[in-house]
Amino acid sequence: MKQIKSLLFTFVCVTTCVVFATACFTTVFWPQAVLGTEILWQILLVSFLCSMGIFIYPEREVEGKKTLLLVFLHYLEVNAVVLGCGIWFEWFYIDNPAMVIGMVVMILFIFVLVSYVVWKDAKRMAALMNEKLREYQNPERPGEVEDKKSKNS
Repeated sequence: MKQIKSLLFTFVCVTTCVVFATACFTTVFWPQAVLGTEILWQILLVSFLCSMGIFIYPEREVEGKKTLLLVFLHYLEVNAVVLGCGIWFEWFYIDNPAMVIGMVVMILFIFVLVSYVVWKDAKRMAALMNEKLREYQNPERPGEVEDKKSKNS
């Protein structure tokens, strides 16, 4: 269940960033473009495929070098998905260096941004769980709560 929630959160973050990146990319490279509804389905598909990369990471923390390797592999997976789908959906032309560089820069930016947001959310959830665990391990008796309140008054 935890991984499904993480997948959905990542999907929402990726989709939001991809919509923004699509607006920027089309403004720069195709300012007069009229996009069809198929772009929406393409964005959802690519965002979902990129979000699936979270399953590369184990549920438990791993050592530093292994974590870096997993992040790098995830980044390569995201590049393969976005660039592969971008060529297939004709989002950019492979023979246009500016478009390719623009896609790679946007991929990097979105990857770093989403990774940071997901990391911050996981850190927040861990702190919340630790707080709940402390409360569970050190339950206050009903009388103690009232005694503390009267001492503080």
